[in-house]
Amino acid sequence: KHLRVIGSSGRLGSVRPTTAPAMLRRCNLGLRGARLAASHLAAGRPSQGAGARHGGLVRTFHFCTNRRATPQPQSLAPAVPLLWQVPSSAGVHLHSRCFAAFSRPQELHRHRKRLEGFAKDAPRGDSKTLQACQDLLRDDDWFARKTAVDAIGKVANHGDEEQLSLLYKHLEDEDIFVREAAVDAAAAIARPGDDVAVSKVAMRLADEDCFVRARAVVALGVLGKQGDVETLALLDEMFEDGFVPVRKRAIEAATKLAPPRDASVMARLRRCMDDADRGVREEAKEALARLQA
Repeated sequence: KHLRVIGSSGRLGSVRPTTAPAMLRRCNLGLRGARLAASHLAAGRPSQGAGARHGGLVRTFHFCTNRRATPQPQSLAPAVPLLWQVPSSAGVHLHSRCFAAFSRPQELHRHRKRLEGFAKDAPRGDSKTLQACQDLLRDDDWFARKTAVDAIGKVANHGDEEQLSLLYKHLEDEDIFVREAAVDAAAAIARPGDDVAVSKVAMRLADEDCFVRARAVVALGVLGKQGDVETLALLDEMFEDGFVPVRKRAIEAATKLAPPRDASVMARLRRCMDDADRGVREEAKEALARLQA
């Protein structure tokens, strides 16, 4: 007999009753209370478990009638007790339908494994894949959102405004990896010289994460027009960034966008040759040689 474990996403796992005390003990029930709660859960008597009287048990033990059951919302859940039963009218055999909401590392791993290879062979502009991406973008897991953003960058048609609008939204995502992927994807499908894309990506130059800033600098080098004074002005502050790769990428982007022998950019590169980092100095020297050629 196994106890069934349901994570906050509603996905299922299982655990033997013999290992349940260890899981319950992590909820500060104590060894004795954990064993008692596990035995009651295995017997289909959750309301008699030690956890029913323990206010420190954050997640909720509960019974479910299907695989997609969702834990009771926190706003509706009583503080004490934290356990309840499905009404007998549900027709569930309680001795074999015990569920518990502990944590979901295994189910999260399985969820991510299912996403491996997502959109790998999808053709450009495939509507089914793009629709699946929109669903994944609403997922609570950052990995799922990042997978969707990466797929949009590979599958969406160039200049697709609908997909770009989704990417612009996730440039503000709470997760740094999703923001980084959104910058790359926007640079991949936006048309060069797209003023909206340039302005949206430029906002990430002030991102708190140094890698997001670095990807934004690279994206501006791709999206900007050669000789565009405004885009070059956006990059000017990045030469002073505290993260070495950002300064290197700024040199590369400015070299791409600057007209041949542009005096202002060449002056900027000469100042970079006094940078504290050797790699930045070498990058500036090579860029200056290309502009002067």
